[in-house]
Amino acid sequence: MALQNIKPTRMELLKLKKRIILARRGLELLKLKRAALVMEFLKLIKKSKNLREELQRASERAYETIKIAEIYHGTVGLESASMMVKKMSGISLKTRNVMGIRIPELGRTSFENIIDTKYRLIGLSAKIDQVIKDFEHYHNIILEIAETENSIRKLLAEIEKTNRRSNAIEKILIPNLEHQAVYLKMKFDEMERDTFVTLKKIKSNLEKKENAETLVN
Repeated sequence: MALQNIKPTRMELLKLKKRIILARRGLELLKLKRAALVMEFLKLIKKSKNLREELQRASERAYETIKIAEIYHGTVGLESASMMVKKMSGISLKTRNVMGIRIPELGRTSFENIIDTKYRLIGLSAKIDQVIKDFEHYHNIILEIAETENSIRKLLAEIEKTNRRSNAIEKILIPNLEHQAVYLKMKFDEMERDTFVTLKKIKSNLEKKENAETLVN
């Protein structure tokens, strides 16, 4: 708002002071929100790093297990078992709230739910059963990484958005409002000086008039 368009009234000054107070409170809340988001962001970064390391270990274990199973059952035996695995299903998507942000959560799926019943009836050897368990663990870590890293991206976007808003309030809005309040105060001081000078002139004129009337009488 141009300073020339501001009405130099006490009411306008009071409104400006209230807006400054509200802007400062909003800035404080945004800074608290940003701090909470950064804490959650750093926690997820650490979690992602740990999950990546765990995924490497799980991958090595799962592929080592399947090699052992292949030695016992042969490639044909493993392929026959794999043909009985149904298409993966049952992954659910939920959300949780973090400082107003909807973070997706992927539901876990047990491999037991995607193995064909006929395969279960045949019975599993200990080697193949171990392969299933190791790959289930491997699969769940991948889901958790996807969930965690998606949350990281959402949090980072919200942190940047919160930074922009807090910077706009702190560096643009509040200084502008304070500048307007200073302008109004200067206007009031100027008006008071003008009024004082005018009153002095009126008083001086009245005194001259009274003196003149006294001399005439």
